[in-house]
Amino acid sequence: MYEAYQSAWQSLTAPGADFEIVTETVHGNPCRVYKNAPLTLRDIWASSQQFGDQDYLVYNDERMSYAEAHRQVASIVKWLQENGVQPGDRVAIAMRNYPEWMLAYWSITSLGAAVVGMNAWWTAPEMSYAMEDSTPKVIILDDERLARLEPKILEQTTTVLVRSAGQTPAGCTDWSSLTTGNHVLPDIPIDADSDACIFYTSGTTGRPKGAQLTHRGCVSNIYSMMFAGGILKFLAIQAGTMSADDTPPTPSSLVTTPLFHVTANNCVAHGTTLGG
Repeated sequence: MYEAYQSAWQSLTAPGADFEIVTETVHGNPCRVYKNAPLTLRDIWASSQQFGDQDYLVYNDERMSYAEAHRQVASIVKWLQENGVQPGDRVAIAMRNYPEWMLAYWSITSLGAAVVGMNAWWTAPEMSYAMEDSTPKVIILDDERLARLEPKILEQTTTVLVRSAGQTPAGCTDWSSLTTGNHVLPDIPIDADSDACIFYTSGTTGRPKGAQLTHRGCVSNIYSMMFAGGILKFLAIQAGTMSADDTPPTPSSLVTTPLFHVTANNCVAHGTTLGG
């Protein structure tokens, strides 16, 4: 079995292959990278535009196509720019697993800003700590998280409210203001080694630590998952249990873990988005 895996590995990573591996310098250090991988999450998101009217997000009775998601993301990017968010800035997301989480995520990363994933179970002091630690220019949140946000944070940060059960409070912008109009996603240069997101650790031995994930790191994770699938397909073809012409079904995922964690966001949402 080891020899079979080794053969598959060598074939998939050989020069000219889909998962060819080369060495590049990253922050002054030699790193092995996938030669054919896109450089940024913006590129990943842009590539999903090809799926058009296919369903992208399903929440209860709501269904949103890729085309509509791309329209809204471009609109949100424009709103963020108009409100002072630039590449390198940070924008926090604090909410349940609503469709707006993913729309906000792709908007922020496509702008070259970094997503700050706020733990939805945090108490008011914990939320304040993370806000002061990460210093986001904007926070996008739901009613439950808004109720825990201390007044001093509201005064310092532009606040966008998602799925409000009542009237949008003074000082908050309603989500619908971000998603109107038809705009084109701007072509913004993004450094592959800049932060794409900051997800906090559990903080079991002290304060949670903001773990920084770069665009290159996030894309490499996507390609590593694709590579693992490619190994299994290669072995199945060799074993005669699968044909090289077999087309796998379009993936779908039930997201049962929180999107502020890498399991749901990086290991589920990224790959499913890219796969249509």
